[in-house]
Amino acid sequence: MVNWSDPNEITKDEAVFEKLVFALFGTYIWEIVLHFDFEWSFITRRRSFRWPLVIFYFFCRYCMLFSFIGLIISLTVTTPVNCRALFTFNSWTGNMTILCASTSLMLRTIALWNRKKPVIAVLGVLCLAHWGLLYRTMFIVVAEWDPVLGVCAVTQTSPSLLNTTFFFTMGFDLTILIFSATALLGRHTARTDLWKLLFRDGLVYFLISFTVNCIPAVLNVLNLNTPMNVIATVPAAMVTSIAACRAVIRLMEFSSSEPYVHDMSHISGSGTKSAKQSIIPRLRSKREKTMSTRPEVHVTTEHITMAEFPSPSYSSPCSKSGFSITSCEDSTSAKEAKGISEKDIV
Repeated sequence: MVNWSDPNEITKDEAVFEKLVFALFGTYIWEIVLHFDFEWSFITRRRSFRWPLVIFYFFCRYCMLFSFIGLIISLTVTTPVNCRALFTFNSWTGNMTILCASTSLMLRTIALWNRKKPVIAVLGVLCLAHWGLLYRTMFIVVAEWDPVLGVCAVTQTSPSLLNTTFFFTMGFDLTILIFSATALLGRHTARTDLWKLLFRDGLVYFLISFTVNCIPAVLNVLNLNTPMNVIATVPAAMVTSIAACRAVIRLMEFSSSEPYVHDMSHISGSGTKSAKQSIIPRLRSKREKTMSTRPEVHVTTEHITMAEFPSPSYSSPCSKSGFSITSCEDSTSAKEAKGISEKDIV
């Protein structure tokens, strides 16, 4: 039987926690590099900025990165620092990651319900309670500088409050899943690819979030020792962040990949009247913009007729009748006159 209160066991658990943080940091950097083109599309304005969804996406993604940086500093520092402030920063960034992940999926669920006030009221109250609870847990981890070991050592936590936080997070995610599934299952005639994407991503996110938050909740219930109480919180926050950010990326990429629709107004006799009416308004603004900015070239032509030439003072050697030459005294002079007339007309 392992004695979890033994100092040697606590030291061993702290070493495992340190190695786990470095391994998870490498995994998260790989995740950021893998999907950095999505962030770059907002920076270069190739993708429209939808502030509620995108802001929570960026907070969720990069608060987790700053949390890893703070954890690595606290584990590798060799000079005395303010360990309590450093661990408070780590708790703030980690909890903000969980909050933004749940809030981004809550906003998507509200959109599925067409922003109905009862749904906004229920989810809004739960979201405020979630934010208040996690903000309280940002200040329960107390760390002090250990001059003997030369490291920041965690001296105090609140396992009961951490346990409440984990279970409330799982309950909040379950509520979001139920509301999303109810909204999607109520649309029996609209089970498109978007319907399948929202339903599958919502279900997968809940299963992942429930699984990874269940592990630190169980460890906090057991309360083995201080390192074991927090050892599973970092993997839970990281996996939750990755799952929520990938759900946002898949939804944004799906909404931006719209098929090309040809302008049917130029094709006479094809398509129905309703199809033309649905297509023309969507393309009218683009067509008017193109016509207003398209350069134009105006060509002016001048026509010269034989009646505009002055009548010659000499008598023509050829007599005309209508449009045919009837007689010519000198064939050579007639050819020269004919050549001049054709040259002037052309």
